[in-house]
Amino acid sequence: MTDSLIREIECQLCEDKFSPIIEPEEGEVYYRLYCSLCANWISINITNPVRVTLKEVMGLKGEALALAIQTCLAKCQCGKPFSHDAGGRCSTCLDKIEQESRAIRPSEMFQCPWNLEELRKFEGQILEYLMGKIASKEETLGQLIDRFENGEIDAEVYMEGIESIQFRESRQMSVVQTWAMILGPEIAFRAAEEHDLVERYGSRILVSIAKGLEMSAGKSVLSTLAAEQDNWDGAVGKELRVFMKKIGGGF
Repeated sequence: MTDSLIREIECQLCEDKFSPIIEPEEGEVYYRLYCSLCANWISINITNPVRVTLKEVMGLKGEALALAIQTCLAKCQCGKPFSHDAGGRCSTCLDKIEQESRAIRPSEMFQCPWNLEELRKFEGQILEYLMGKIASKEETLGQLIDRFENGEIDAEVYMEGIESIQFRESRQMSVVQTWAMILGPEIAFRAAEEHDLVERYGSRILVSIAKGLEMSAGKSVLSTLAAEQDNWDGAVGKELRVFMKKIGGGF
């Protein structure tokens, strides 16, 4: 990985100048990151858990964030890395290549889009971040509800609080998904229990772990949770079984 991205590149094919796309354009929620050799591409959504983790935990943004994403991606099926400069080819030429060339046939076997060895370099910082959230004084949903029911806040402040907590915890669950990808199916659930993350977040962290494992190992969320649900009792076990019935049709 280079230390920076060239801001303006001369296309190797048509010689027009272009700038690498490193984030979604205004009003868009994703951008395409192309292979440096063929016309295959990966969609990087603003809600992608790895992207969110690199922003939330590492504090990366802009060019630094783009370079980190590029480094953490697995190679294309053709064997070459994905690159924000698309191998020195502009978007117009890439469109022509996509239309004219025969696309590489996708492998029938599941392939994780992320380089897990690279992601493991952030494991310690991710765990430190999550443990910090447990120790923080951030208001929980239960505390907000209590304040509302006790008449300490009005309905408008209550609804704003719910929105803020949902946004905050959605970012934290994205970090959990990345953490689960790093740990793998044999460790992730037990590690969440050991570090009191289940006590902090409830059953939704189990769903987030399953989503992360789906991205890294290819096993469906429902299959993972079906195999895991008997390991939990009390309120968490009850919530998980209700979730399975609603989403899995009696799984």
